[in-house]
Amino acid sequence: MMLRHRLARPWLWALRSARAVVAGKDANAFRILIFHHIPHDARDAFAALVAELRRNHGVLAPEDAEARLAGRPTHSPGGAPEGRGDRLPCLLSFDDGFASNFDVANEVLATHDIRALFFVCPGLVDLEADEQREGIARGIFQGRLEADELGADLRLMSWSEIAELKAQGHTIGAHGLVHRKLTRLAGEELAGEVVEAGDILEERLGAPVAWFAYAFGTVASVSRPAFELIAERYRYCRSGVRGQNTPTTNPHALLADAIDLGAPADYHALIIEGGLDLAYVRARTRLAQMAAP
Repeated sequence: MMLRHRLARPWLWALRSARAVVAGKDANAFRILIFHHIPHDARDAFAALVAELRRNHGVLAPEDAEARLAGRPTHSPGGAPEGRGDRLPCLLSFDDGFASNFDVANEVLATHDIRALFFVCPGLVDLEADEQREGIARGIFQGRLEADELGADLRLMSWSEIAELKAQGHTIGAHGLVHRKLTRLAGEELAGEVVEAGDILEERLGAPVAWFAYAFGTVASVSRPAFELIAERYRYCRSGVRGQNTPTTNPHALLADAIDLGAPADYHALIIEGGLDLAYVRARTRLAQMAAP
């Protein structure tokens, strides 16, 4: 077990003890969690985590999160229980558009009446099977895996599956046209990756697309020119920088926590309760500066 995983339980205990003597939280605050491909052997861990969130935090639908950003508290997050008063409700988000996301939406989220955010890359969805595998290896895995090394379950959702998620009440957002790092792009290429992605989704789904999540999610993966395009095209942009969101958070620099389902439950709790936030102060500051109007 990794050292940070072994330290999670005492770290979490210390965090909860400190929080017990500190003044209350913002009534509108919430966290966004990030998931990617969820293979079959991680489905039980995902289901257990969702059940824990619903029981002790509350789970927000995207429209609930939007209301909170506007300063309107949602008293029953996503149809879920209130959760503990000292813990924040969470909005679930899924990046890359893998078909496994469609499966867990129907197998797990539907069981709890939870609606989530699904960020897809329309330029990859449109590719034929072999080309799509090349696009996944090149764009999403950045060459860490070759196309012929991808498992059979690492395909992307089809347009019909994406449309079905939309019909079920989930929110579909753009994750770039083909999952390219925005700092490597300029001019028409940057506009294509940011703007065209949303335009294609709107055309295919017949509904406005207000959410964007840039590929890779780090401060080093986005730029000021990219944020200018994002702000013109979308109402919300989710990063991968850890932290909680409140009405004072720039809606184009929303914070989120990536979850590794292979980590122990105590480490998940540590992340979700803000135990790693302090390590991301500088990243949050830089993100806010780049996204500022």
